[in-house]
Amino acid sequence: KQWYQRRVRGFDRHFFGLRHLNGREGGADLPLFQDPNWTTMGTIRLSTSTVAAPCLRDFLAFGAVTPNGFGLGYLMEKEWFGAAVTCYLPNDHYTTYLENLDSACNDIHAVLSGKNFKPPRSV
Repeated sequence: KQWYQRRVRGFDRHFFGLRHLNGREGGADLPLFQDPNWTTMGTIRLSTSTVAAPCLRDFLAFGAVTPNGFGLGYLMEKEWFGAAVTCYLPNDHYTTYLENLDSACNDIHAVLSGKNFKPPRSV
């Protein structure tokens, strides 16, 4: 693992930056980092990021931040959607996650295209 992942145990990189800069300036640990929920955040299983620059589409990736989690990098353009999924290996749920992501994307596309993607439910 990279040094920042070991130090922050999978926390959001923005919070890591905030905590790191505050500590570098000699500040006391902020109340946010004393909250019990902060520990829970260290077990986030889905870490996502959108890639806004089309020039990066060939390098689309976003890393998982916990050993049992997934990273999901995605890019949306007017006519298409791209995604890259990462995880630590071994991961027993990788294939299932990809199948569900594909199914969800197809359902969203059908809705946005005005198609009835599911049979109507009988009441």
